[in-house]
Amino acid sequence: MIKFKTVRFKNFGSFGNIFTELQLNKNATTLICGNNGSGKSFAFLDSITFGLFGKPFRKINIPQIVNSINNKQCLVEIEFSKGTDEYLVRRGLNPKIFEIFKN
Repeated sequence: MIKFKTVRFKNFGSFGNIFTELQLNKNATTLICGNNGSGKSFAFLDSITFGLFGKPFRKINIPQIVNSINNKQCLVEIEFSKGTDEYLVRRGLNPKIFEIFKN
């Protein structure tokens, strides 16, 4: 089973040049709440899907993922474990980055 630990991103959608981090292993469940249109789905679903698979969860064009003000250094990092192995997946745009680290 895959156990997600953290998701970090910057310059991703409307999020700026400072990393936003979601701790997913701090408690048994994680609640993300906010007003409609405040970026909950984008921060959670689209960041994880983009980080792992290179495309957003929802129908969003790839150029729309990069923050429109900074227009560079879009980066998503996902830390998770599977069995006894620890992984870090790093994916970004402008410049394109795709790295996988194990243990």
